[in-house]
Amino acid sequence: GFRKVVHIEQGGLVKPDKDDTEFQHPFFLRGQEQLLENIKRKVTSVSSLKGEEVRVRQDSVARLLADMQAMRGKQDSLDSRLLAMK
Repeated sequence: GFRKVVHIEQGGLVKPDKDDTEFQHPFFLRGQEQLLENIKRKVTSVSSLKGEEVRVRQDSVARLLADMQAMRGKQDSLDSRLLAMK
């Protein structure tokens, strides 16, 4: 359940200059030792989920790439229209 903290100035796209990676968890709080028992390691019992998860992620990446290409085409069209208007 730990999640990597991405700071706004990093934008999540560039690797930070120094290795100061930070993680957070809702039950990992200073002075709240009783909450630590709520932190459990995730376990995957079926290896077939891995293959399905990879397929789903590949589909998502393909969709994102198609969307990005469509947006790039729209941007090019808008750029040319703006140039014509000038």
